[in-house]
Amino acid sequence: MDAYVDESGDLGFSEKSTKFFVVAYVVSDSTVRLETYMKRVLKKLHTKKKYHYSRNELKFSRMNADCRITVLKSVYRCALDIGVVVVEKNKVRPELRKDLTILYNWLLVHHIMSALVPRLGAKDKIHVVFDKSLPRKRIVSFNDYLKNKVSYLSWTEGYEVQLSQIITNHANSEFEPCLQAADAVAGAYFQRYENEDPQYVELIKDKVRSFRYLW
Repeated sequence: MDAYVDESGDLGFSEKSTKFFVVAYVVSDSTVRLETYMKRVLKKLHTKKKYHYSRNELKFSRMNADCRITVLKSVYRCALDIGVVVVEKNKVRPELRKDLTILYNWLLVHHIMSALVPRLGAKDKIHVVFDKSLPRKRIVSFNDYLKNKVSYLSWTEGYEVQLSQIITNHANSEFEPCLQAADAVAGAYFQRYENEDPQYVELIKDKVRSFRYLW
């Protein structure tokens, strides 16, 4: 099983920051199929001149409505299921705002692993791919945090999961089409809450298996 994770919005708390922060992941049992669909969509949009040739990556924030709908329909066809975490930032407690690194790690790891770990059988493995947005030192500490979280969940919830079953990777989304699928899902939910535009969520909501609204 493969899971691709991306986010939309920012975690800042200034007046210029977004009101919401969204983390989304797409689960696929066929990475090749999902990757193929995303590449085909990019080529199709280039050919029809709906998405500029200079853009080699499907970025939801750079698309018009037609492009967004086309991409999300492809994600819907290929995704096994989807998970979403929506953070209403004005409700984040003051003590959690003091260290954005800890908050970021918790938001990207806790709810995602809480949803995915229970799905693993004794011989199953899951490959979790994150958009490479962190510097190298932060990636090391992030991965350590993820391993500790899996160990904690296994201990407290009684899951028989070994760390060797969890494989993590941080990839450049430009070269990882499946991350672009996660970006589209995060973008759809960001539009729903930040801009009160639900049209994109309506296209994929039936595939959402895990949804968390904080706080």
